Amino acid sequence: MRHPLVMGNWKLNGSRHMVNELVANLRTELAGVTGCAVAIAPPEMYIDLAKQAAAGSHIHLGRAER
Repeated sequence: MRHPLVMGNWKLNGSRHMVNELVANLRTELAGVTGCAVAIAPPEMYIDLAKQAAAGSHIHLGRAER
C-alpha cells in the first residue's frame, strides 16, 4: 500500500530562531495529521538543531542537496 509523503526543504537562509519557530509551528499544525508522512530537509548547518526541535514528533528529517 502506498503511503503519501509531504516534504519541504529550504536553502541556506534563515537563522536558528527561524528553525525553532518553523519546527514548533509544524508540530502544532501537523499534530492531528494521519495517513501521510511529513519530512523537512533543512540546510546542513541546521540539521542538528532541526533534529532536536522535531524530537518526539512525527516529523522526519532529510538533507537538502547542494
